[in-house]
Amino acid sequence: MDQTQNKIFYTFLILSNQNFDFDLKTNKWQVANILANKGHKVVFVDPPIRFKALTRFLKSPSLNLLNLFSRTQIKNKNLIVYSPANILNFKPFSYFNIWFHVNNIKKLLKSENKKQILYIYHFDYPDLESFVNFFDFNLKIYDVVDEYSEFPEYADKKTMNTGIVAKIQQIDDFFKILFNQRRLSGKQWVLFREEWLAKYVDLVFVSAPGLLKKFKQWKDTVSFLPNGGSYELYNIERESISEPTDMVNISHPRIGFSGAIDSYKNNIDLIEKTALNYPNYSFVMIGPEKLSDPDLDLSRLKSMKNVHFLGQKPYEKLPAYFQYFDAYFIPYNLNKYTVGGCFPTKYFDALSAGLPTVVTNLPAYEGFDIDGYVSKTDEDFIKNIKKALDENSEEKILKRKNLAKENSWDGKVNKQLKLIEDAL
Repeated sequence: MDQTQNKIFYTFLILSNQNFDFDLKTNKWQVANILANKGHKVVFVDPPIRFKALTRFLKSPSLNLLNLFSRTQIKNKNLIVYSPANILNFKPFSYFNIWFHVNNIKKLLKSENKKQILYIYHFDYPDLESFVNFFDFNLKIYDVVDEYSEFPEYADKKTMNTGIVAKIQQIDDFFKILFNQRRLSGKQWVLFREEWLAKYVDLVFVSAPGLLKKFKQWKDTVSFLPNGGSYELYNIERESISEPTDMVNISHPRIGFSGAIDSYKNNIDLIEKTALNYPNYSFVMIGPEKLSDPDLDLSRLKSMKNVHFLGQKPYEKLPAYFQYFDAYFIPYNLNKYTVGGCFPTKYFDALSAGLPTVVTNLPAYEGFDIDGYVSKTDEDFIKNIKKALDENSEEKILKRKNLAKENSWDGKVNKQLKLIEDAL
């Protein structure tokens, strides 16, 4: 049931691990906007700027200097984005950070007769245990949308950088050891934090089957709510939208992909093999490159005449590209990260556009493989590309769109709100 019909509105404090204005719009952005559109007040807290961000800034001076300072943005009457800076995020300096940010956030949270809900995505929010104790929430939620213990940033440390970046990292590590802020590292640290969160919050939402199994060991009641799709945005007619100019000279059939192009998610070798098998097909890659994998070598893939890298596109312009694809593929690796906790949001976006969508064999797709294009092997994946094009029909397009409509972001948020209502 839609909460707006009953005039029950809440105030949400969302602690995000991804900036609201990040070009790739994922779970956090979708949920925050939908809650606000339904009439709830949302204070969205960007991940604090910390030493890691400062080192990136020193490496890349093109970054906006304003991003190193705390700031508040009013997105609309119900949605506020607060971007905190925690450059000195180790004790004793972190005590000041907590005091400063708590006071700012409490001012933003003020509302009349609205129950306040803590909504956590960011398990590694600095001094989270101390931070939350300054508030009196009516309900606390941890929404788990990734297998964070398998993120590259929590893997074994790579060789130390040199120069000023190395000095900053060494200072950070020294103070953390001195004040016993973090005795664990890598995967151990992630599991420690997630176990604490599972026991601390009232509700745990997970977006993939692997995450459900993982969190059941710490909490009896865990709700499996798969990621949704932007049905209204992608369910449009090709005739109603112009073909993007950078697609005009790309021949059909076009097999599309959108999202971060890296190697911990994407199987680069599989993309190469698929393109080699179909020299007369065009493979269109849209998205930022090497976000989490700066050493990734894409030179061979870029040298292939039938593979086209179009770069990152604004979120609102992506539907035009989807309308001029003939099929879509998600060539994800099958590794501990993807199998353990990945449900690609782009899957239902592609189905919303009616596209036959070829994917690798992730557990998350179970129950949603409407066309039978979940591929157990590389050979199956390659064969399914041609099969998806050959057997496409208006009937299949309609079935895909209907499935996507049943699994929209709006529908997911409605389910979350029902669980919240029942818990209050």
